[in-house]
Amino acid sequence: MFRGPLTILLLRLGALGALYSALRIAFWLYNLALFPSPPIRAFLGGIRFDASAIAWSNAPWILLILITPRTGRAWGRVQLALFLMLNAVALFFNCIDLGYFDFSLKRSTADFLQILVSGNDTANLAPAFVHDYWHIAVIYIVSLVALAWSYLRIGRLQITEPASWPWQVGWRLITVALFVLASRGGTQLIPLQSIDAAKYGGGSYLPVVLNTPFTILTTLGKPTLIQRNYMEQAEADALWPVIQDNTRFMDGPIAPWSVWDEGAAHTPLGNAVPPPIAKPNVVVIILESFSALYSGKLAGGEGYMPFLDSLMAQGLNFTNAYANGRRSIDGIPSILASMPQWMDEAFITSPYASLPFTSLASILGNEGYRTSFYHGGRNGTMGFDGFVKSAGFERYVGLNEYDKGEADFDGHWGVRDRPFLQFYARELNKEQQPFLSAVFTLSSHHPYELPKDDAEHFAGGNMPIHPTLRYTDDALRQFFATVRTMPWYDNTLFVITADHTADLERNGSQGHRPIDYWVPLLYYAPKILLPYQVDRVTQHIDIVPTVLDVIGYSKPFFSFGHTAVHSVVQPYAIWSNNGLYTVTSAKQQVQFDGEKILNVLTIIPGMAPDPVEAAAMELHLKAAIQQYNAHMAGSELTIKPEQP
Repeated sequence: MFRGPLTILLLRLGALGALYSALRIAFWLYNLALFPSPPIRAFLGGIRFDASAIAWSNAPWILLILITPRTGRAWGRVQLALFLMLNAVALFFNCIDLGYFDFSLKRSTADFLQILVSGNDTANLAPAFVHDYWHIAVIYIVSLVALAWSYLRIGRLQITEPASWPWQVGWRLITVALFVLASRGGTQLIPLQSIDAAKYGGGSYLPVVLNTPFTILTTLGKPTLIQRNYMEQAEADALWPVIQDNTRFMDGPIAPWSVWDEGAAHTPLGNAVPPPIAKPNVVVIILESFSALYSGKLAGGEGYMPFLDSLMAQGLNFTNAYANGRRSIDGIPSILASMPQWMDEAFITSPYASLPFTSLASILGNEGYRTSFYHGGRNGTMGFDGFVKSAGFERYVGLNEYDKGEADFDGHWGVRDRPFLQFYARELNKEQQPFLSAVFTLSSHHPYELPKDDAEHFAGGNMPIHPTLRYTDDALRQFFATVRTMPWYDNTLFVITADHTADLERNGSQGHRPIDYWVPLLYYAPKILLPYQVDRVTQHIDIVPTVLDVIGYSKPFFSFGHTAVHSVVQPYAIWSNNGLYTVTSAKQQVQFDGEKILNVLTIIPGMAPDPVEAAAMELHLKAAIQQYNAHMAGSELTIKPEQP
């Protein structure tokens, strides 16, 4: 009885649970800079989430044991093979997040599965990732070996003597009861959810408590958004409007080309410059992983982007700009369509991506603009080609369309930035005006490899990303040197930002600023906008309405973001990870679990939290969530034409 199938089953799953706990410790150590002092409750509470993930991921094996616990040679091998196969998959994702978390800042969810199979990037980049993260591959292999060893070792304890029929029924009922208890995470009314991890370490240590199999399984096939009704709809519309109308800021049919201080209505930040007669072109330059932390202009010090820093002194430069996500697949929709990732899944891979939605391309395309998107990566990478087509861009230009084929291929992601940006400049010179075009660079993406001469020329810094930032910054310099000679340049607004941040140097120099989301954001049009530094908080989803405001677009449009050059709403930035929302102002951050505030963190060390501002931030965040969930779920992401 005490060495029968129930005991053996529980010991084997217990050994697996010990392995999950060991990987949690490894996760913490890999991300020690992000989680410097987790409470012991974070590790103990994690056992509850491990039990749920283990129960669900091993359900087929448990069912097999329930049907027949025989341990004969052939049947025993079938049981072992199934056990190892199921847990090889679960442990794979648990190990992946040891390194990937530093890029995404969240435990991976079901959308990660779609990202893996999107395009050919996973297969092509696997050797580079194994090379750079070989230690994680070793941990994974050791985990599988340990699991197989413990399985076989525990199996030797089993005694196969016949059991009475009441016990044969009894141990199966006990197993089913324990499975139900473990899979739902306890006896509480609602099964365990990711946000419950905050009970064991607060919002700041939620990822330590969780495990990746749990977050993937609990988001697989789950409705992405639920209806939130925090307030009357009229109040939500006032606090976080989604129908934008820039005409109220205009002095006439054409925008005055001046920007206004958020603190005082219609107080110019700089002298107005007469607008050109023609519709201005718009070029959006999205720089891979260009964190504001590595800008000398924004963060102080030498920096790794001297040319971009020099441009910041010549344009409308926002010093407190934040990304709405930590992955390229989240950044592109936020920048080009004002579509934030305020859910557990990327917009591009979510069911909502099939809905009609508003974007910069769809709006300006209707105004006679030619529209295009350029990315030197393989066509199909991360679903960008499908997204930009859905967003209304007429042309997608990737590696397949590059005029030199694979001659400038970097061996990993695509065409290196220097030749691709020169190709981009030549292509723009062929465009019929007015045009909207976006380009997304790639050389400053992991694995951060440059040709030998460039690696030597741009060497420096103390992190692998630093030379690649210098390289792409120099490619940007050469791009502007080329386009300055072109006839359309003087009538063009350039928007320069990063898709997200990556590989940050965490030395505490920026206090408690949320550096993981802090990005450069520059509106540069030397013949149109005068230089000005703006310190108000803005975010990626504000880019579309800000561009439309600056170029004088005079029709209402749908957007979750708001113009940053006029005071429409309070200047906040919002992001979401594993069900936990964060809203930041210039002074503090508020963490919110969908029902209540979990934490208030001040930006400046030593400053006490402001409860009045925190309450206002919570109210605006609730309005934003309500608007986002309702309009996404209700398929209301555009302005519907008026019925005759």
